[in-house]
Amino acid sequence: MAISGQVDQQVSPNRYVLRNRYVFKGSLVTRTALHIGGGKVTLSSSDSPVVLTPEQKPYIPGSSFKGALRSTVEKIVPGLPGFSSCALIDLSNDEIKELEGNREVIKNICPTVRQSEIARRRRDEPDKALEIQKDTIKELCDTCLLFGSPFAAARLNVNDLYMPKEEWSGVLQIRDGVAIDRDTEKAKDRLKYDFEVVPASATFDLEIVLENATKRDVQLLCVGLSEFVHGFGVIGGKRSRGLGVAELKNLEVSALELFYEGAGEKEVSEAERKRRMRNYLLGKEFSRVVPNGSEFLEEYINSIFA
Repeated sequence: MAISGQVDQQVSPNRYVLRNRYVFKGSLVTRTALHIGGGKVTLSSSDSPVVLTPEQKPYIPGSSFKGALRSTVEKIVPGLPGFSSCALIDLSNDEIKELEGNREVIKNICPTVRQSEIARRRRDEPDKALEIQKDTIKELCDTCLLFGSPFAAARLNVNDLYMPKEEWSGVLQIRDGVAIDRDTEKAKDRLKYDFEVVPASATFDLEIVLENATKRDVQLLCVGLSEFVHGFGVIGGKRSRGLGVAELKNLEVSALELFYEGAGEKEVSEAERKRRMRNYLLGKEFSRVVPNGSEFLEEYINSIFA
């Protein structure tokens, strides 16, 4: 569960006002083979084909990368000072009942893992529904604010990752597997199967757009992307077999900063804000571009421990 660290989240009073926009672009290169299942609505005869575009080229759904990125961040958050994550682990009804009546304790637990308690409060106090909703958003953990929850939309969008035209060799590999009986620890009779994988060294174009972010949002995203930059990111299925290890290369970060969210940072003047917005609308000119994205990641990760 997420406790403590849920402070200074600076939730914008008007989420429809564009305060900033960060665009992260790079190439995701697989270091081992990749399997992201595509169901049976394919032309493949494999028992478990990979997901393909209408042109029969492998791709990585944005939701798959977003989920892998969130999981990566959630593993690291407990070691970061002042940050919290619920890891989407629901509290049981018995645990919620034990906490009811102690508002000071329960408000420090992310609402995402106590949805039944919030639903009950809404039913019992319909005249306070708006107040409960506002309090709920304020009490969300850092990862739910960034990646989204049932109570608030995500602040980042991850596009589907497609292969550059020149990168696709047209070859998919078939690997064999057998079902294991966990009681006997032996292979089950007649339960051999196969599955498709995209060969290692495949390249996919990555683009992430982060909007109306607080400094904490940018810090957490940089933490997650740093894991992929250093080759510790994994994505897709059958990872216990060694599949899905990926490395983020050629990262570039572009930032349109109309309002600064970090405490103590110099505010953007109204004249400068108008100039930046005009240049962005006319020529998609960002106020800051960092060709070596690793420098941007290091800047924000260092600020966590400053």
